[in-house]
Amino acid sequence: MSTSGMAPRVGTGMSIRSSAGMPPGSSSGRPPAASNLSCNKCSKPLATTCFLCSCDCIFCEECTYSHFERSSQCPTCGRRLAENDFTELVVADANTGTDVVKANMQSLLTKKHSGGMLQYSEICQSLIRQVDSTKQATKFLLKQLLLESHKSGRNNLMASRTHEALQAENTQLKQLNSSQRLQYEQAITTLQNKLKAREATIAEQNKMIDQFRKYHGGGGGGGG
Repeated sequence: MSTSGMAPRVGTGMSIRSSAGMPPGSSSGRPPAASNLSCNKCSKPLATTCFLCSCDCIFCEECTYSHFERSSQCPTCGRRLAENDFTELVVADANTGTDVVKANMQSLLTKKHSGGMLQYSEICQSLIRQVDSTKQATKFLLKQLLLESHKSGRNNLMASRTHEALQAENTQLKQLNSSQRLQYEQAITTLQNKLKAREATIAEQNKMIDQFRKYHGGGGGGGG
């Protein structure tokens, strides 16, 4: 890492379950097929190692190192981050044999110090940690959904503007086509009128020639 950036802290061993494509802290069930948890910088779906920042933005490993080598500012929200503001996560397949409720209860009933009996104070502290973890996961999820909503909104706006531009271009092409067709029709009408006038002139000339031949032909026969 350069002196202008900082290295994210790694090796936490946390994971994001990916069988249903859900971020941490979300409930079970399948999300919409067109929506995937993706890197907030390059927008590629997260599939392996990723880094969750304390600002609830998340980046793939490549973007994390390529960006934060040069800057300590989050490229999504602009917050300044330190080394301990990063949590390394791994997108992992869901363990179908894990009972989440049982795991949570077991965490509550796990003594933090060896020896002695489990005290209510320890249970309360464990519960508070679980609640804080759920709050953090919920906050993360809400921010990601908000970012996805903004991205979809921008895409929809761009699509709408493109559609309007295509409609305007189509209207212009129709108007141009109509104008050219009118010009062609006028040109054809003019040519037809000229042709009729030329045909009338030729017919009149042929009539005069016939009369001339008839007159001179009749006169020549009388002289013989």
